[in-house]
Amino acid sequence: MPVIGVAGASGGVGKAIVERLAKEPNFQVIAFSRSVRKPSSSPPLQNVQSVQLDYNDVPSMAKTLEELNVHSIISSIVLVSEDASQSQQNLIDAAGASAATKRFIPSEFLFIQPSSPPYVDSVVHMWIASIDRIKKNNLEYTRIVNGLFMDYWGIPNISTSLIPITFGINIAKREAVIPGDGNNKICITLLADMTNYLAALLNEKEWPEFSVFVGDELSYNEMVKIAEEVTGDKFKVTYNSIEELNSNKVIIPPMPETTYTPEEQVAITAQVAKLVAHGVLDFPKDNRSNDRFPELKPIKYREFLLKYATRKA
Repeated sequence: MPVIGVAGASGGVGKAIVERLAKEPNFQVIAFSRSVRKPSSSPPLQNVQSVQLDYNDVPSMAKTLEELNVHSIISSIVLVSEDASQSQQNLIDAAGASAATKRFIPSEFLFIQPSSPPYVDSVVHMWIASIDRIKKNNLEYTRIVNGLFMDYWGIPNISTSLIPITFGINIAKREAVIPGDGNNKICITLLADMTNYLAALLNEKEWPEFSVFVGDELSYNEMVKIAEEVTGDKFKVTYNSIEELNSNKVIIPPMPETTYTPEEQVAITAQVAKLVAHGVLDFPKDNRSNDRFPELKPIKYREFLLKYATRKA
């Protein structure tokens, strides 16, 4: 039975991955975290073992990976700092030193890395550093590309492990702040659909460099129009021009209750708005993996809104 290790298992994406892989009878799942996990009122997941790792101690991690016979690692460590980036690189080195570990999926889960600078997103250099380290350690890898998670537009009605935040359109408040002219396409995927794809991908003998899986693709203007049709309400729409974004004049849409600070909300809104306005979240159609798994039917945006986002806050 292949042993799959998930790093950053207590985070939003990591938690969803662990819960999905726990349903696969042919996998043994190891949930890695920095600290000892607190007791939960929920029953433990079948086929899941929780293990603490010291991301600063490469030899200790390599020994743990080998003792647990971890074949593949999925990292969902949130790369928001150089320390987090170094933790992932250390884990890659540990995987390379483990005789048992052959595959590594780094933490990206967003867009296809541009071929050359300038990079719109400040984390891309961390992605590059991790890929260089993976190649140096001769590990097989693939990079998951799913665009923005659709879950955010179902808040507060959807149950999701992601931290609530508004990206452009707050469906519940019937308000939108759209970057640019609103016509750039955005690829979006439900988190649960991404984890279904990931579970299927783990059974594949060969991996492409980029594993692109997309639920739907629309512009913000199209998303607002569909939301108005589904809810029967007219939305208040404000446009944040590219010139304003480049000058760091970011207009913040209504935010849900969240653990993000106001400063973090501004930073995250600005970064995603720039990605959208510069077309980074519009992926080539000839580079997608959807057709490799025809049995997987990701939910479309309209169907998603009908299911999760008709109620007004």
